[in-house]
Amino acid sequence: MVKDIIDSKKLSIIIPMYNVAQYLETCVASVQRQGLDEADYEILMINDGSPDNCEQKAKQLSSRYSVIKVISQENKGLGGARNTGIEHAIGTYLLFLDADDIYIDGVIPSLINIATANQLDILEYGAQGVDEQGNVIYEVAYDGGGEVKSGVLYYRDMKYMNSACNKLYRRSFLVDNKLVFLEKIYGEDFEFNTRALYFAERCMAIDTIVAKFLQTAGSITRSTDINKKRKYVEDLILILQNIKNFREKNEIKNKENTAFFDERMTMTNIDLFFQMFKYNFPFKEVTSVKQRLEKENLLYINHKVTDRNKNLFRKYLLGYNLFFFKQASMLKKMLGK
Repeated sequence: MVKDIIDSKKLSIIIPMYNVAQYLETCVASVQRQGLDEADYEILMINDGSPDNCEQKAKQLSSRYSVIKVISQENKGLGGARNTGIEHAIGTYLLFLDADDIYIDGVIPSLINIATANQLDILEYGAQGVDEQGNVIYEVAYDGGGEVKSGVLYYRDMKYMNSACNKLYRRSFLVDNKLVFLEKIYGEDFEFNTRALYFAERCMAIDTIVAKFLQTAGSITRSTDINKKRKYVEDLILILQNIKNFREKNEIKNKENTAFFDERMTMTNIDLFFQMFKYNFPFKEVTSVKQRLEKENLLYINHKVTDRNKNLFRKYLLGYNLFFFKQASMLKKMLGK
């Protein structure tokens, strides 16, 4: 490809922008503190049809930093903005950085060195979730002991974070396998990484904390907006359909691959029903969704998953024809939860 011939960057950092103008300065500043040579990286700031002044702010930053390229497009959602970044990137490796998140100072060069030395397709690193005051809410970091594994075996043997923002990807790996995000949906990282892990031949995890993810009230995981939750449920069904179709077209059947896809499908089902349980969906709506999944051969609740709490939810609240799900839902409502 022409891009491979002219590739003169080690790294492309892709930053989607939608109603995040107030975060851009801090986000970009965290990249600038990495100690990277300007000749070695680029920042692609993708204005995804944002109604605020993201584009103006990004262009101001690009006038200060020559590594920044600003690309504007009509709204395609987070996945669509990332896809545009992949399309225009010329770096050997890619990082996806949400505009309200930041990097710890000076950590990125070591990621590039590790990925290069081990010829990795995917390098997973540690991250913290922080509130708007900077307090750490959670921390996820796994030490892979320096082992390099295929994506399926990596998933089997390691604890794993579904985010695309705590991973370094080799760009040619994504391009060669036509790996892009679904557009305008919630949960696009899970679906994307299902395909990426299946194709990946060389994956590794390090426990270095690299990024801080801002947890805002408006995010889909923290929002209580029932309309957003209903969209999330519909998007999870779409994700199930996509994983099922991908599996049918690509799976080379063996014990490891079967377990991989069964768990990914089961985890999506658990997430879907948990959203309906947590946000008190009418039980009639819950049973309707279950019947729909059964009809479309998307209901996966019999496969044991590694997460203990999720497995208990699967076994007891989703089993027994949703009897305990209904009883627990009624109790929740009685307690006003």
